[in-house]
Amino acid sequence: MEVILYESINSPDEKLDVALDWHDEPEIIYFKNGHYRLMLNLKEYDITDECFCIVNAGMIRKLESLDEKGVEYSIKLNLDDLCFKNETDPVNESLLYPLKDGRIKFAEFITVSDFGFLQILRSFNDMVRRYREFGTKSTTNTVSVSKYKLNSVTDQLMIRADILHIIALIESFGMVQDKEDYDSEKQVKAIKDSISFIREHYKEKLYIRNLSELTGLNEQYFIRFFGSVTGESPLDYINRYRVEQAARLLRDTDTHVYEIAEDCGFHNIGNFIKIFRSFTGETPHKFRKQIGKED
Repeated sequence: MEVILYESINSPDEKLDVALDWHDEPEIIYFKNGHYRLMLNLKEYDITDECFCIVNAGMIRKLESLDEKGVEYSIKLNLDDLCFKNETDPVNESLLYPLKDGRIKFAEFITVSDFGFLQILRSFNDMVRRYREFGTKSTTNTVSVSKYKLNSVTDQLMIRADILHIIALIESFGMVQDKEDYDSEKQVKAIKDSISFIREHYKEKLYIRNLSELTGLNEQYFIRFFGSVTGESPLDYINRYRVEQAARLLRDTDTHVYEIAEDCGFHNIGNFIKIFRSFTGETPHKFRKQIGKED
């Protein structure tokens, strides 16, 4: 199990902006300071005070920093790797398996006024300290976000113990609850289904009516609803996702630009160049040249 700590420190050059997504494992987010707008399963929260947020597995989340001073940390919990080898272990049966299977969930917010906050914060800070002192720091695609990895077996074991300790604290303070069936909520399921479809079929011709039919929503309502959740129209989302895939191929391969365009769902090279430039500010050729690659 490789557990990565993400550290976000805002600067005048860039603020944290995490696109709408979801994961198969829970994620602990620690908001140390700053002002954030967080969306969890289409509900928006305005965060101005220090707190923890636990994004349960499968929940849609979107995060945006609203000032230049925010500091935030996040770490994902791979519950499969935390389960004990003995399948009938009582910790597995009463806590870890139900959390993994979605029968129960973590409380979504732990604030300074909650019993247990200081104990959880102490354990979390111990983890952060270990990453910062003994981990390897590297950059990400976002200027404001760095990630830390631990290389030694001892440190990895310590982190695993810290995570189990935090889960034990959360359970002991009554912060594990029965889980609602999120996917039964039509709107949440509609967004997840439509985005998954786009990601799986972005190389093909896509039509808005295909997405609206998939979700069972009226086409015009679907367009408005999708825009209100993601902040962009379905067409813009499709084009942005295609451009992201094209940028990855331009950066990581020597494939010709016209082949990349076709492989990413653009069947007209002129249209590809225009849309790529609208999202990145550069043509595909200039983008590749700046990172030291040539056609």
